[in-house]
Amino acid sequence: MTMDSQQDEFGAIELLSKLVRIPSVNGEEGRLGTFLAGWLAQAGLQVQTEEVVPGRRNVLAIVPADGLDNQKELGILFHGHMDTVPAHGMDDAFSGRIENGFVWGRGSVDQKGGLAAAAVALAALAQRQLRPQMPVGLIAVVDEESEHRGSMALAQSGLRARRAIVTEPSGLRVVTGCKGTVPLHVRLVGKAAHGARPWLGVNAVEKGMHVASRMLEQRLPVVQLPDSSTVSGSLNLGVMNGGVAYNIVPDRCDLWFDRRTVPGETQPEVLAEVQALLDELAEADDTFQAEVQIARPDWAWEPIARRGLKATVVPPDSGLPEWVSAHHQRIVGTAPERYFTDGYNEMDFLVNDMAIPTVQYGPGDSGLCHTDEERLDVSQLLTCVRVYLSLLEDVALTPRGAGK
Repeated sequence: MTMDSQQDEFGAIELLSKLVRIPSVNGEEGRLGTFLAGWLAQAGLQVQTEEVVPGRRNVLAIVPADGLDNQKELGILFHGHMDTVPAHGMDDAFSGRIENGFVWGRGSVDQKGGLAAAAVALAALAQRQLRPQMPVGLIAVVDEESEHRGSMALAQSGLRARRAIVTEPSGLRVVTGCKGTVPLHVRLVGKAAHGARPWLGVNAVEKGMHVASRMLEQRLPVVQLPDSSTVSGSLNLGVMNGGVAYNIVPDRCDLWFDRRTVPGETQPEVLAEVQALLDELAEADDTFQAEVQIARPDWAWEPIARRGLKATVVPPDSGLPEWVSAHHQRIVGTAPERYFTDGYNEMDFLVNDMAIPTVQYGPGDSGLCHTDEERLDVSQLLTCVRVYLSLLEDVALTPRGAGK
């Protein structure tokens, strides 16, 4: 079967269009959560919600196992997030229009397409009355685009699963791990003076330029992954602010770095490395004053700064990438590409906090995330539904107690 010949027998396109038409910019997920919970319940799933922040609820939907009292360990858990970034300059950002083989709008790729695919696949399983040997489910979380409160709450909920799939866009490739991210805020303190007599002041911007240069020239870790490929850390200086006028020596300079980490690195280690550099510079220059902290301009919730966003990789003995790849090949006819992403996603919480083997596999071009051209290829959406349903059917037909 080719992608072009597929029909939307499960209503995935219609559901995705509806999801896009409900704006859910980070912090405003409430209405979408209510709609999604109602849709899933009407489709025959058991639905639970958890208020993570007032007005913002995680939505958990389960197809229960036949005759099994304990529904707490799922055979498979699909994970997606309901929030989006702002529309920025996007025209008709929440139209959800279907045009030229795409569903257009903010969130169509990131990541309501994956949510829609998982929802209709679970609904199809429930409506067939094919009760799985283990319960299966979907968690739709809030706050992925900022402070990750939804997945933090999930990790503390006690829910267990044998395996999980993050439905973030991967172009239907199997993602075996992701980098972590350590947001660093370095503040330099100087002394203001008139620009005509700069020697009377201490130029914080000049100090900041030196810090940035030293940090950017440092060698970052390179590690070998279980598949024998290698991945390296990275550092981006995203924002540099300082000064109030061209003829005043600036007494403040703020640097905001995005440090991407590899498996095995920890946030405290990265912070300690930067602090060691600042201590070295202060020892060589008695006018140098700087401090560093874990911070992002959009973070005000201390628990996420304390925990951090960690790199992760699926356990090599899990067999999960191979299992998902086999079902993809069964539906598409060719094996999917596998890769480790430079980006971050919430497989971090599933693997690192919940000990659930997890891969990312979802519809959509990740290069369109957060852009004014965000749109999801309908053929990928429909293929993804069929792969998800194939995985669910495998779990449903696997004898209880057997593992994958």
